[in-house]
Amino acid sequence: MVKGKMPPFRDTSRGQALIIVALAFVGLLAFVGLTTDLGYYLIMRGNLQRATDAGALAAAAQFREGRTFDEMRAAALDAIRLNGFSTAPSDVIVEICDPTASPPDPDLCTTPPRKLVRVTVNAQIDTIFFNVLGIHQVRAQTKAISEAASMDVVLVIDVSESMTFEASAGTPLRDPRYCNHRDLAGADGYPGECQPFEKVKEAAVNFVSKILDNSSTFEQDRVAIVAFADGAHTWYVDPSAPRNYLNTTPVWISDQGTAIQAIKQLRVYEPPVCQGVTDPYASESWASDPSWAGNPTEGYWGPCRNYDASGNYTGLYCKACDVNGEWSPYMTTNIGGGLERAGNMFAHETREDALWITVLLTDGLANATDLENTDVYNDPTTWPLGFCPDWINLCQDNDTTTRHVTGNAQYDADDYARDMADFVGCFPTNPAAGCANPGQGSVIFTIGLGPEVTNDYSGTGLAEANGVPYGANLLRYIAAVGYDGNPATDPCAGHSDYTDWCGNYYYSPSGAQLNRVFEDIASRIFTRLKK
Repeated sequence: MVKGKMPPFRDTSRGQALIIVALAFVGLLAFVGLTTDLGYYLIMRGNLQRATDAGALAAAAQFREGRTFDEMRAAALDAIRLNGFSTAPSDVIVEICDPTASPPDPDLCTTPPRKLVRVTVNAQIDTIFFNVLGIHQVRAQTKAISEAASMDVVLVIDVSESMTFEASAGTPLRDPRYCNHRDLAGADGYPGECQPFEKVKEAAVNFVSKILDNSSTFEQDRVAIVAFADGAHTWYVDPSAPRNYLNTTPVWISDQGTAIQAIKQLRVYEPPVCQGVTDPYASESWASDPSWAGNPTEGYWGPCRNYDASGNYTGLYCKACDVNGEWSPYMTTNIGGGLERAGNMFAHETREDALWITVLLTDGLANATDLENTDVYNDPTTWPLGFCPDWINLCQDNDTTTRHVTGNAQYDADDYARDMADFVGCFPTNPAAGCANPGQGSVIFTIGLGPEVTNDYSGTGLAEANGVPYGANLLRYIAAVGYDGNPATDPCAGHSDYTDWCGNYYYSPSGAQLNRVFEDIASRIFTRLKK
């Protein structure tokens, strides 16, 4: 070896590169594993959130039906499992407002009160790469708040004289003056024995019991009641005086008991006895009952109760109508007036976030309207009453498929009712082209009760020009407006049988089936996801 000569340089970078590559590969695997597990976690957590949303909606649906807390939790758990998560009951937490908590949860206990349900789900999500490192699962928690929509519901109930139609003609129970005053103590829970009106009240009470299912302090829903007969007897029902047909003040009710008692105290409209006819019940202890205070003692000028020489009820009559050849005061089904007051309810103490619902029940066609300012019931020189055509002695022409506008000489009770349907059901902004005017945007359900609804002739035998039922054709129109705010999109189109349930239209042949109708309507009142 030559002195001072350096040994040859040994290249070690190749080994270092292998180490770096190996370490980088491990890091890459870790990154891929982390990315994969994180991506999988986010996907599964998204699925869990959707399952939680479904659980919250299911729980809110039970809230809407007034079910128990355990039933709400069971519904939420079922919905979560149906979405692919085998979650233990202990991992699903369902909460509603607890007003006794200190402090109450601000997310659930709001002012004004709302039907909010919070569902929290705790779940374990499996890992893929981290499983090698002994991390088999990662905990995830999701929450959802669903709202069983607070509702403002208006019941529009026909109380016209014909709501005794299930009794045989000529029998005492066909007479509203008689059947209203049977069983006044309400041994069966409902004062009066007029049928089907007693069944109407029973079904309405059951329906209201589902809506107002909380104490009045914490009740989130409201109910209003509108009763209608003729143009002079259509009113907002005030629970303090349910039969005061002169009441013009809208009233919302949040207490179940108050609403139930108001419904129970309603009666079929009792016109006064006809002039020159002996009232067979004049000597009864209840003869001075002021249930229809404000009625005149004689009914010469308008619809009156008529009796034969033996005291048998022969139905309504109108002597002044006969003398003057103008029968508009004789008619007693002011559907348009009932709807007009329903629409006004939503402008009274308005709650924009509430679901607005109108339920209309009637037993026949529209043949009366609200009165005009110049109308005087007992002055035939001011007749026809309301928006009844001058050229016809009734308030309904024989063509329900042709629509007339206000001011047209043919504008009648059917046209008025359709305009008021638009006022209730059409949207307030950008209404559909078929709407006569903007409305309130309420959902509307209609219930036709009894055979007169499906008749294609009026009570006076006037055949409908197109062979369609006067009452059912109108009720289907009202229901179509209330289905989606557009009268042109009728879910009943193609249903030639007017007893079919379609869209928001229902038919009940008698009072006995009304509970099933109201049950179906209640089941269709939907929930909405809050957040």
